[in-house]
Amino acid sequence: MGTTTFEISESVDGAIHEPSASSRQGKIRNQWLFGLGVGKRHWMTLLLCIGIFNIYTLRICLSIAIVAMVEPTARPAATNSSSTNWTSSLNGTTEPPGTSPLRQDICPAPEGLNAVQAPAQTNSPRFAWDSQVQGTILGSYFYGYIAGQIPGGWLSRRFGGKLPFGLGILIAGILTALSPVAATYHYGALVVLRIVEGLATAVCYPAMHHLLARWSPSRERTRMSSLVNCGSTIGNVIVFAVSGFIGDYLGWESIFYVYSGITGLWFVFFQLFVHNTPAEHPSITDAEMILITGSTKRVRRGDARPMVSVPWRRILTALPVWAIFLSHFGHTWGTYTLQTNLPNYMRNILNFQLSANGIFSALPYLAQWVFGLSSAYASDYLRHRNLMSTTNVRKMFNTLANVIPTAALIAVGYVDCDWATAVTLLTIGNGFAGLTQSSFIVNGLDLSLVYASTIFSVSNTFANVPGIVSPYTVGLITAGPDGQTIANWRIIFYLSGGIRMFTAILYAIFASGDVQPWNYPDGEGETVAVNQGK
Repeated sequence: MGTTTFEISESVDGAIHEPSASSRQGKIRNQWLFGLGVGKRHWMTLLLCIGIFNIYTLRICLSIAIVAMVEPTARPAATNSSSTNWTSSLNGTTEPPGTSPLRQDICPAPEGLNAVQAPAQTNSPRFAWDSQVQGTILGSYFYGYIAGQIPGGWLSRRFGGKLPFGLGILIAGILTALSPVAATYHYGALVVLRIVEGLATAVCYPAMHHLLARWSPSRERTRMSSLVNCGSTIGNVIVFAVSGFIGDYLGWESIFYVYSGITGLWFVFFQLFVHNTPAEHPSITDAEMILITGSTKRVRRGDARPMVSVPWRRILTALPVWAIFLSHFGHTWGTYTLQTNLPNYMRNILNFQLSANGIFSALPYLAQWVFGLSSAYASDYLRHRNLMSTTNVRKMFNTLANVIPTAALIAVGYVDCDWATAVTLLTIGNGFAGLTQSSFIVNGLDLSLVYASTIFSVSNTFANVPGIVSPYTVGLITAGPDGQTIANWRIIFYLSGGIRMFTAILYAIFASGDVQPWNYPDGEGETVAVNQGK
């Protein structure tokens, strides 16, 4: 399982190295399922997408469950006049004597949205966790997630992508099912469990990139990567839209049990139908095998070896690689700020109840899914019609994916208690953020298919530091009885947008879509198809 050999051609339309008859014996079947053109790579893409969906449901279900897990903070009732007083204070007018600063920053409950309540109060326990404790719990997942990224890249190259990807998600599912027990015992136990859960899933993204590098034809690479990564967006949509209702009707514990059960069912199908390489698949057709392994312009042949030496110095001194690292970092700061704290913003500032909170927290991620998928097809169209170079396509989508979300996020801080405008801006901003599916997320595959999993493992290590720092920062800014204010959230939005724009500018300067020279380990290592798309 540690050896991988690919026979590839000089170009997509050039001469193809036919696999031997014995290696393909018994594999010639009609690849078009019911005339729909569904090949083995498409089934793998679907199962990878569901796998990423599972990672995100397991990761972020706590973000909305914690709203129901924590005892409500005592605060003055909000009224429409309180919103008016807050607006007046912004305009420099004097508040009425005795008006509390806290009272001024509480929005009135949105009319009609909180009218439908759960039929009965559940018996689920509540915990007295302040905002800093909540920030520690929400960020703990990323301690393990960061620590496991580079080992995850090594495991993928050593054993192939299938085993690390499947087992990592299964283990995380089991640990998620144990979350209610850990939370009831002590929040420290939940922190430890989340760290281990992050460590388990850390291997999954490098493994996913390893599988995509071996299964994606050049002309379909962005689409396949985007379709797989859309699992994260769908996971966000489902968790935010459904979890509130699960928590209201069945108790917050059920949120963890539902997503754990889905993970276990997926694992069975993944192990049955996914294989590390096309050559290992027992029923792939000759036509699809040729399409995948003959999709590039450069031939790299050599004896198959268990491992290949990684040119660390050349990778870590390449500016296009650092452009990926930095853009990934900036994007995830903005993403995790919303992903782990959006339910709290909806509850504490916009005053949504749990069910409505989930629905409106899901809208930004639904938009992100639509934008991300659309950009993938647009990206491949622009590249393969030679309308734009790969480099310019990546830079264009990355710029749009950061400038518009930054402007929208900062604007949210100035709409006062206009919840409809706030949700609209968050939806538009997060929608455009989905364009990153066609920028730095897939850029590592442009630079090197041989080391794509290695590049992503290092990138994801840096990129997930915000997963720890961002929730903790939000917890510090919003700490105390008067911490949950629109003014404080404005600081959070400015910080997130500033980091995002700075890294986007660096990406626009240094990014590249060209295959790097160190992709070709002369005379050694595994041989894989290389994307030469410009």
